[in-house]
Amino acid sequence: MPFFCKDCTHRGVRTTNAGQCPACGSYNIEQRTFFVREPEKPPPKWRLPLLIALWAYLIATIAWKLLN
Repeated sequence: MPFFCKDCTHRGVRTTNAGQCPACGSYNIEQRTFFVREPEKPPPKWRLPLLIALWAYLIATIAWKLLN
């Protein structure tokens, strides 16, 4: 059965006979049934215009401070 070590983040298929992690010897392991990563959600569409607006504000503020 697949497992995941919470101490050293080792992932494997088999533990030792005593249930230890073969990488670090820890007993702090979690049994997993599968290792499928959930797809990440795309970022919201409003983030890019907000980022551009904040950069423009920063550049304008710096330019105003330097010129005055």
